[in-house]
Amino acid sequence: MAANNSTIPSNDTLSPDHDVFIQEWNDKMARLMVPATVYFSIIMVLGVVGNPMVCYYYGAKKKMTTNSFLIVILALYDVIVCAIFIPSEIADIEFFYKFENEFACKVLRFMNYFAQIGSIFTLAVIAIDRFKKICRLTKPQMGIRTAKFVSLGSIGIAILLSWPALAIYGSIQVPIPNTHGLDLMGTDCTSTTAVAYQKYVLVFHGIHFVLFVGFLVVLIVLYSIIGHTIFSHKKRLMMYKPRTKRAPLSTEVETSLTDCSHTADDKLKGNEKGVMKTLVATKSLFPKIDRHSIEFKKSTNAQKESGIDSQAVKITLVMVIVNIVFIVSFLPYFSLIVWRIVKRQHQTEFLPDAGLVWFTIGSRSGYLNSCLNPWIYGIFNSDFRHFFFGWLCRKR
Repeated sequence: MAANNSTIPSNDTLSPDHDVFIQEWNDKMARLMVPATVYFSIIMVLGVVGNPMVCYYYGAKKKMTTNSFLIVILALYDVIVCAIFIPSEIADIEFFYKFENEFACKVLRFMNYFAQIGSIFTLAVIAIDRFKKICRLTKPQMGIRTAKFVSLGSIGIAILLSWPALAIYGSIQVPIPNTHGLDLMGTDCTSTTAVAYQKYVLVFHGIHFVLFVGFLVVLIVLYSIIGHTIFSHKKRLMMYKPRTKRAPLSTEVETSLTDCSHTADDKLKGNEKGVMKTLVATKSLFPKIDRHSIEFKKSTNAQKESGIDSQAVKITLVMVIVNIVFIVSFLPYFSLIVWRIVKRQHQTEFLPDAGLVWFTIGSRSGYLNSCLNPWIYGIFNSDFRHFFFGWLCRKR
C-alpha cells in the first residue's frame, strides 16, 4: 500500500502548461480508444440485458435443480462484471492519463478478480456435476444443499485470492510519450511498477495463471470423459436400432403364419401328412421369433441400463460450449498480462496506436465470456429462448 502513496503527482509540482498538455494527451487517447469504447459498450448492453434474464428464468420460472442453481450463481457473477466493471473500464479508457481516484481503482480491481475467480470455480463445480450425472449415474449425486455450500466456499476462495489486488493496484504514475520533449506523467489504474513490489505482482499474477491452467486441465479432462461416455451411449443405441425395427415385423409374421396354419389345419383335418407339414411349419417359426423377441428385450434393457437422460445430454452440450467460450475469452487476457509484466513497462511505452487499441481490448477479453453466456443459453435452450422473446414482445 505504501508504494502507492507517492504515485499521484501533486498539483504543486505541475505547471499550468503541463496540466494542459496532460489533458490534451488524455483526450487524444480517448479519441484513439473509440473502437474499444464502442466494443465494451456493446458487450456491456448484451450482458446487462441477458444475465438478469438468466437469473430470473432459472431462479424463478424453472424448477430448482443443482444445475439451474449453479447457472444462477454464474449469471450473478456475470451481472457484477457487466454492470460494474465494464462501465469502470470505459471510464478508465476515457481517463487514460487522468484516473486519479485511488480508492475506486483498488476496489474495482479487487471486485473484478473476485467475480472472475468466482466464475471459474462455478464452472468447475458445474463440470463436476455434469460428470456425476453422465458418467457416475449410480453414485450419489450433488444436491442443491451441497451446491449452496460449495458456492459459499467459492466466494471465500475468491476473496482469498483477490485481496492482494487492493495492495498492488492503484492510480500509478505512467510516462506520457509526447512530441514536446516534456517529462509528462499521467495516472492510470494499473498494477504498481515499483521495484519493491514486483515480486508480489509476479506472485499474484503467477498464482492466477496457474489457477487458470489448472482449471483448464480439469475442465478438458472432465468434459472429454463426458463426451466419450455420451458417444459410447449413442453408439450402443445405433447398434440396437436396426434390430428393434425388425422385431415388430417378426410379430406380424408370427400372427399371419399362425393364422395360415390354423386354416390349413381345418382344411386338412383328415390328412395326416398335411397336419404334419402344418405342425412343422408352425413349429419352425417359434425359435426365430423368440430370438428376435429376446434381441428386442435386450435393446430395450440396454437403453434403460444406460440411464443417460437426453435432457442431461442437452444441458451438458450447452455447458461444453460455455466452457469453450470461457477458455477462448481468457487466453488473450492472461497472455497479454504476462507479456506486460515481463516487459516491465506501461503499454504506452512500447506499443503503437493500433497496438494500444488491441491491447486494451485483449487485456480485458475475459469480459466477453460474461456477456455471451446468456446468449449461449438462448441459442441452445429453446425454452429459455421462447421465454426471452416472449418477454421482449410483452414489453413492446
